[in-house]
Amino acid sequence: MTDNTSGAIPAEPLGPEAIYSLDELSNACKVEATWVVELVEQGIIEAQGATVSEWRFSRVSVVRLAKAKRFNRDLGLNPPGIALVFDLLGEIDRLKARLNVLQGPRDRGDDHDDPRGHV
Repeated sequence: MTDNTSGAIPAEPLGPEAIYSLDELSNACKVEATWVVELVEQGIIEAQGATVSEWRFSRVSVVRLAKAKRFNRDLGLNPPGIALVFDLLGEIDRLKARLNVLQGPRDRGDDHDDPRGHV
C-alpha cells in the first residue's frame, strides 16, 4: 500500500457487513488508536463491544472517521469541535427534510410558472 498523504481512505470494497477492530480501523485510516477512542467518546463514531479490545466498527464508522480526519486536518478541529460540526450537519439535514415536507411539491419549484410569464 502506498502512503496517501491526502487523507483519503484507500479504496477497497466495503460491504454492509464490513467490521473492523480498533487496530484495523486505525491502520486503514492512518490515525492513532487513541484518536479513534476520543472520537468514540465524543459520539462521532460508534463502536460495538463492551470493552476497547472488543470494539468493532462498521463501514459507517470508516466514512465518519474519514470526515473527522478532514475536519481535523483542514480546519484544525479537535474531537469536541468535530462532534459539534457533525451535530450541526445532522440538524441541517433534519431541517431540510422538514422544510421539504412542509413545502410540498408545488413550492419546491416543480410546478412554478416561468418568471417571463410562460407556463
